[in-house]
Amino acid sequence: MSQKGEESTDGNVPSIQNGNHCETEPDGDGDHPELLEGENERSRRGQRERQIAQQEEEETDDETEDSGPENDTGPAETAKDRQRQRREERQKARKERQRKRQEERQNARKEKKDREREKENQQFEIIRNEKLQGETILDVGEEDMPIEGVEIQEFKITPYVNDSNDRDDLTFPYDYKEVIHKSIMFYEAQRSGMLPSNNRIEWRGDSCLNDRGQNGEDLTGGWFDAGDHIKFGLPMAWSTTVLAWGLIQYKEVYSEIGELETMLDCIKWPADYFIKCHTKENEFYYQVGDPHTDHKRWGPPETLDLPRPSFKVDEQTPGSDVVGETAAALAACAIVFQETDDSYSKELLEHSMQLYEFASTFVGKYPSAGYYDVQPSVGNKLAWAAAWLYYATGSKAYLSDAETYYVDYNLKARGYCFGWDNSNPGMQLLMYLLTGEAKYKRDFTKYLDCWLPNNKLPYTPKGLVYRSEWGPLRYAASNSFLAMLAADYGINRDKYIDFAMKQIHYILGDTGRSFVCGFGVNPPQRPHHRASSTYMWADREESRKLFLSPDPNPHILYGAVVGGPDINDYYKDDRQNYVTNEVACDYNAGFQSAVAALKQLQMKQRKRRPCIIL
Repeated sequence: MSQKGEESTDGNVPSIQNGNHCETEPDGDGDHPELLEGENERSRRGQRERQIAQQEEEETDDETEDSGPENDTGPAETAKDRQRQRREERQKARKERQRKRQEERQNARKEKKDREREKENQQFEIIRNEKLQGETILDVGEEDMPIEGVEIQEFKITPYVNDSNDRDDLTFPYDYKEVIHKSIMFYEAQRSGMLPSNNRIEWRGDSCLNDRGQNGEDLTGGWFDAGDHIKFGLPMAWSTTVLAWGLIQYKEVYSEIGELETMLDCIKWPADYFIKCHTKENEFYYQVGDPHTDHKRWGPPETLDLPRPSFKVDEQTPGSDVVGETAAALAACAIVFQETDDSYSKELLEHSMQLYEFASTFVGKYPSAGYYDVQPSVGNKLAWAAAWLYYATGSKAYLSDAETYYVDYNLKARGYCFGWDNSNPGMQLLMYLLTGEAKYKRDFTKYLDCWLPNNKLPYTPKGLVYRSEWGPLRYAASNSFLAMLAADYGINRDKYIDFAMKQIHYILGDTGRSFVCGFGVNPPQRPHHRASSTYMWADREESRKLFLSPDPNPHILYGAVVGGPDINDYYKDDRQNYVTNEVACDYNAGFQSAVAALKQLQMKQRKRRPCIIL
């Protein structure tokens, strides 16, 4: 891991100074220096693997032609030196072109939005004047005034009837209702801040009530990322987007099984937190807590006694990736709450639009300091956010932005995965559903087909598609969600359903054991998770004993999906193994939405499915 302690002076980069390296002496009996490097490695989630694979798999922009004759480099240089020099020159030229294109895009977007804003204000002024004169043709109340700069357009819904290829050969051996119920409970177990009166996790209490911004802003709430107590904004936002998408698509499932209200509460928890983190128009807090100290401590969040620094992005330190993903999450949540809480939906949408404007105007990667670093560029997050805002508002300006990013950032390329670091496959599918353009469908299927059997990715002997040893189950699950979504709209329906069912059923127990805590046969009992493995009152010494104990965790972390087995299907239920037994918010997001899709399939109700045509 690259050490960036010298960048920590401005409060925008997580500090690893002051003796917080993993090799330093722990400052208490409850500290675990042996956890640090492992959990830091888990936080990167195979980042090095992704970088290598991305270079191998993605289609890249055409290289510029070699410039200058080889003999100009001097007689003393070797052929290898000359090749390196030409490569550096090409890279320099490419960066300069990218800089100029980015500057041109920003100027063009600003001019376009200024023109659209002026036009919309003129149109609204005409309507307002007609209303004042008693000749109203459209009733526009104060609360219905369009948000400045956004064209509000009514959706035209074309029904999709899921009955074209009903199959009698499908079997549904698992209780999907129970799985969804318990997955929602997992997210409740991840809650930080002051818990509500209807808290269902009896072994969790209020925690981290002093989380503050650098100027005292209230940053309480949100989800703890995994088995630790850091609030990482990027994976939290991606998880929220995917959960909200599943709720939008399969709302009838949640309603049918009696989980609609609990699911609304589930995604509202991080959405409220993101609103708090958006402290100024161009300022956003993306992280609370220092992983270098947090990962050395094993104990419950209720007694957490470590400093909780906060880190932000602003105009001087941009973060288009984390801000873009958050804008997408809030736009998706705005769609969800439009029917049940219109005022809250508008609040979410307003923050989403402001965050998108911030992300697209001040373009740059956020200072992740080695944690949750987006690869290969911020473009996929900007396009993802623009697509969701187009879905939420109907404004063609957002569609135009998404289309521009798609070309400028080469987003037709096949990504490493669908996850917190790369939303590109989901964006490709969403753009196809929004526009019906064949190029998006082509690029999406090119990606997803690689995950099918006998293709580019390896499989375990028992049938799990194996992208990486770091959380292989979450990769299988998130792509299963995309597969079911695509199948709903007639894309490779049979083979995508078969893929998704086999992957999700592998997780639920087809191999003879479940990988979901508290569900099915022989589920994990020792997840690498501080709160469930200790007691709210436990001090550091007691927590250390519980960490080292071979016994199951004293509390069942219902619904949590663990990292998963190795390439040979071998799995050991070991609390100290952060590779196989870590849990995380992003592990469950695609999984839960995929299970909701399977439940929809099981219900065999031929109801209309919205295909978005704007």
